[in-house]
Amino acid sequence: MTPLPQGAGYAVVLGLGLLFALFMNGITWIQVRFSKFSPNSAAEFTAASRSLKTGLVVSGIISSWTWSLTLLQSATQSYVMGIAGGYWYAVGGTLQIAIFSVIASKVKINANHATTFPEVAYIRFGTAGHLAFLWCGLVCNAIVSACILLGGGTVVSTLTGMNAYSALFLIPVGVSIYVATGGLRATFICDATHTFVLLGILISYTLYIITASDTIGSPDRLWELLAQAAERWPVEGNYKGSYLTFRSRQGAIFAVQSIITGFGLVNCDQGYWSRAIASNPSTTAKAYFLGGTAWFSIPFSCGTILGLSARALGVLPDFPILSDFDISAGLAAVVAVNYLLGTFGSVLMLLLVFLSVTSALSAELIATSTLLSYDVYRHYFKPNATSKDVVNASRFCIVLWSIFCGSLASIFHAVGINLGWLFYFLGVSTASGVFPIALTFLWKDLTKAGAVAGSIGGMAIALVVWLATAKAHLGAITVATLSDQWVSFAGNAAAIISGGVLSIGLSLWRPANFDWEKTRNMNVLSEEPDLAIDNIESEVDKKNGSSIQITDVEHVRDVAAELDIPALNRTFKGYSFAFAALAIVITFIIPIPLGGAPYMFSKKFFTAVIAVMFIWLFFAFFLVVCLPIIESRHTLLRIARLILRGSNHHH
Repeated sequence: MTPLPQGAGYAVVLGLGLLFALFMNGITWIQVRFSKFSPNSAAEFTAASRSLKTGLVVSGIISSWTWSLTLLQSATQSYVMGIAGGYWYAVGGTLQIAIFSVIASKVKINANHATTFPEVAYIRFGTAGHLAFLWCGLVCNAIVSACILLGGGTVVSTLTGMNAYSALFLIPVGVSIYVATGGLRATFICDATHTFVLLGILISYTLYIITASDTIGSPDRLWELLAQAAERWPVEGNYKGSYLTFRSRQGAIFAVQSIITGFGLVNCDQGYWSRAIASNPSTTAKAYFLGGTAWFSIPFSCGTILGLSARALGVLPDFPILSDFDISAGLAAVVAVNYLLGTFGSVLMLLLVFLSVTSALSAELIATSTLLSYDVYRHYFKPNATSKDVVNASRFCIVLWSIFCGSLASIFHAVGINLGWLFYFLGVSTASGVFPIALTFLWKDLTKAGAVAGSIGGMAIALVVWLATAKAHLGAITVATLSDQWVSFAGNAAAIISGGVLSIGLSLWRPANFDWEKTRNMNVLSEEPDLAIDNIESEVDKKNGSSIQITDVEHVRDVAAELDIPALNRTFKGYSFAFAALAIVITFIIPIPLGGAPYMFSKKFFTAVIAVMFIWLFFAFFLVVCLPIIESRHTLLRIARLILRGSNHHH
């Protein structure tokens, strides 16, 4: 028996998707009519005219990092290995977003005109480097897209009994509609709305479970239930088998894995580069840093409240028993919420997962279509493509990719590969690109051989090590043995180490000493006169009856000329320092004393941890909801006035 009727699944997947598409197109229409940005220009469609404010970028980062994986896998980790699981999951994600605050200022200094990271590779390493990076980017996007869909599809079909394959194909439909019409700025605005609802639901869940629920209702009660759970199912390798300790062997291995996986993801995923390129140089670093710190609260609270509740409730006789496959598919949180909040909880859970899926998938779609339209279409098929051609190609690629990732996710589903498995595989397949891609922007001596060998060679080595370890360590290569903790750990480590050793080693042997001026003077895709950047005036041309808009190309050029290199270098240094501080605190100062000492959380300490978690959640809520509104208040007021007057630009 499923908690919700099948109709509810179709209603959410199709109805909500189309509703969002309409809402987004409304926003895009207002944007075209009342502001100076039009999504028909390639710069606006794929890079949001490189001018977004901190608040929007922060909410974009938070929402594109909050996939179905974040909500489900973090809860699963805490369910399996105790409170440390959710914490390490959060650390793994936070570190990479925060390090992007360091890389992003370098991107602005060294390649402000780039749209995708393979473009820069082309200028530095020619076709070989370009293809190598393009391959890393597409592999990463394919796995991430499939991951997002599988997480969402599993939850929808578990809660409503909807056919799993139809869920996998229908989810991308709604998303691709609004992405294809709105471009990147629309995705940002949409992300802010999604994240707003998502955080609202999350805060209400956690508050309800900890303060109002009849079954749990207080941190003390949760602590008592967890103590009972530890007696019944002690965690192997944890201090006294407890769920409330950081002294955990599984936790330590997972910590390393989580960090490697995250690095591979961020570096190879065009989605993050799009965001680094889309925001104001002065706000990029700040947005990434704040985004990373705020995002931390989401998986941490999912793990601590939803994951641990699922484990604690297992003590009660009427709580459903979870199979290993259910746990790996990320259903622990879903079952707990359904048990505690009944149908209402399930509806919210469906909504929560659907929102996280759409906002994360929209980022992936834009990213992939940017790669395909700029780096494949414009680069190899039609070098003289106009801005209009590129936008059309992007729109086509969005539809193409949504069909592709639906198919890929269906194949995975058919052979029994689920979320947990893909999470472990991600690091193996993407971490080899970390050093080559980051160093392309950071280090002038990286050579062509180093970049190609590191990214492609590293990927090959990692896959070989991963398969070989499964055979040697567990005796067979199967879906089950490949996701074993030690096996995937070996694959992850092989990927990041071989990528680093090959790219740095080969480059030190014969350094390239690259001149950054080449990337700084990259040419921007020129806007054709028949495209509106600014609808300053439109005149109907008598000869062919089409309206011609005079564009403000100068404005786009100015932004590039205004880069303040010394200021960006200061930002780079400042955030390198801030990042180091953050990294040391969350990876060493907090967990090591807690894990080094044989310590189980007391009731008081556990309550304090939960209090800190809530403060953190509200901080994230402020950044996503209040900050964008405060920052854009003047524009919003102006647009509101214009809409009320029903006037146009001309007055």
